[in-house]
Amino acid sequence: MDVAKEFEEAGIKTIPPDARYHNCNATKWCFHTFVDYQKCIRLLGEESECCKEFSKIYRALCPLSWVNRWEEQIQIGTFPVDLPPKTNDCSNFKPK
Repeated sequence: MDVAKEFEEAGIKTIPPDARYHNCNATKWCFHTFVDYQKCIRLLGEESECCKEFSKIYRALCPLSWVNRWEEQIQIGTFPVDLPPKTNDCSNFKPK
């Protein structure tokens, strides 16, 4: 029995491929998905199914040390991407 079939029978799933990131190096995919997750939780809330999907993807791709560093940068205001304010009301968000 091959490994893929064993995983499928055990209910173990991984993230689906993304055609935008076809190279073996998943660094950009990791970062972009983390940013998408941060934007999503600010606009839709952490309980959104969309946000949970972004979370699943970035947690599978990104090393924990990177995630910890990015979360620290967000807290101190040095993260290199402008994120919307943490609110479910998007009326205050003005893209730059």
